[in-house]
This record gives sequence, structure tokens and C-alpha cells, in this order.
Amino acid sequence: METKPSAASECIICHEVKLQGIRICGQFICSTCEQDIVHSDVQDARYQHYVNEMKRIWWSALALDSNNTQV
Repeated sequence: METKPSAASECIICHEVKLQGIRICGQFICSTCEQDIVHSDVQDARYQHYVNEMKRIWWSALALDSNNTQV
């Protein structure tokens, strides 16, 4: 997981272009969304949205991994 500032990237959660955030499995999450995720409660209406977007990150990583391991 990378936490240093980098070139502007589009956040996988809010789809805004931001400079600071983290990368998980190559996918960018801006600092604002990161903080929203960390502080969200399971009862929060946005919680399911965050879960769905995180699933996209993991499915993308799994797809890349399976492409790299095929003979």
C-alpha cells in the first residue's frame, strides 16, 4: 500500500481527480474517501457503497493475478 503523494489520479470511490491518497492493488483512493471509509459505521448509508467499491479493487487484483499465472 502506497501512501506518498503522487501524480493526480482518479479516485475509485468518488471518481474525482486528486493528488493525495493511497493505492491498494494499484487502485487509487483519495485521502478524503480513505477517511470516510475509516470512520464510516456499518449503519451508514454510504457503507455499502464503500464495500462495493472495495470489492471492485479485489476483483481487479484477482483478475490481474490470474492473468499473470496462466501458462
